[in-house]
Amino acid sequence: MQKMAVDDALSIRDFFESLHENHMGNRIGRVGYKFLADMLDGIHQTRSVNLTTIARGLNEKIRLHATHKRLSRNLDDENILNILSNTLLYEGAVAVEADTKLIITMHDLNKKYASKIEYLSELGEEQDSGFRVCEVLAVNHKAESYYPLHASIWSDQIPGFIDDATEVIKVIEKVFEATKNKGMLFLDDLTLPNNVITQIILQSRFNFISMANYFAPEIEFEDETYSASSLADKLETTYGKMMFKYVPGDPVGSMGTDVDLFVHAGAFPVKLVKTGETLRLITLKNRNRFVGEVSVPILTTAKNLKSRKNLMGLVDSYLSKNDVLLQHRYYREQFDLSGFRVLKFSRLNLLITLVQAVMFYEISSGSYIMKKTPLFSKEPHEGNMKRTYYKPDKNA
Repeated sequence: MQKMAVDDALSIRDFFESLHENHMGNRIGRVGYKFLADMLDGIHQTRSVNLTTIARGLNEKIRLHATHKRLSRNLDDENILNILSNTLLYEGAVAVEADTKLIITMHDLNKKYASKIEYLSELGEEQDSGFRVCEVLAVNHKAESYYPLHASIWSDQIPGFIDDATEVIKVIEKVFEATKNKGMLFLDDLTLPNNVITQIILQSRFNFISMANYFAPEIEFEDETYSASSLADKLETTYGKMMFKYVPGDPVGSMGTDVDLFVHAGAFPVKLVKTGETLRLITLKNRNRFVGEVSVPILTTAKNLKSRKNLMGLVDSYLSKNDVLLQHRYYREQFDLSGFRVLKFSRLNLLITLVQAVMFYEISSGSYIMKKTPLFSKEPHEGNMKRTYYKPDKNA
């Protein structure tokens, strides 16, 4: 996806007109067109999914209640939901290439003390009840930013629900259908449950890379069986380099720490005992004088990892996924998704899709720019922070 030059940047209504002309045709009608254009404009202006706030932001020359009622009525249109969701997916899929990172992440969308929302998870009266959201973020090689490709929402109460893994795999299959099997999955091990990661790996018809600390199924290497973690501890590495990892402060906003690490890695062909599929196990080892050496197993479908360039390039690419995830979480929180006040699941689903569309527009137009401070760096991070190494003061 090419970023529009600032001088040529379209308004969000112009952006929607382009989507409508290229993908939607006459399928949403005049009423649907006005509804989507207004909702996108309203969310873009107000950073809210609350219909009253959106209606107020549109500032129509009619009563606020009338605008709210119109938006609420049209929000319950599953045809519009499906058309908009597929339009965004296929618009973004055009730019996906073989080496595009497709980052798969999940988050919970909670509504405290809610009880009347359709298909709400039953977590107890005094707990946060809510839904699961799976997002796919696309990052092209050497791109300065990312863009949201697809999102799906569910709970354990929706009709036909089996488990979270099934829902995530549905998302993956839909995305790869749109990209014509281009792109590589980068699994977010911090948000995807272990059983979800395990099922994706076992169904290794997808190109993927994932941390495998808690991958339980056995793998075979040189006629012996191991867990991924135990084999990673045993194997020798081939290449290494110094890197610096920035660890944000806790609580958020407090001073962080820059940690010097010697990162070294090796890649080895292994077989999944359960399926017979051949993968590559990357043993990634980090050494620091304060914590010693830590081994991290990574499983991937990637091949041709014998050279330093290919192996360490893939390692760098994998480590950089957290830069995107942290930035996206910060960006997503600007819209206060938990502020929704709708009772039907289909309406909530369309709200989530509309926010995805606004993000797509803002990133593609350059009105939202991703911060360029990587967590992992080849050079010491600049700024006021704690350090596990001595860094001379340039001004001394």
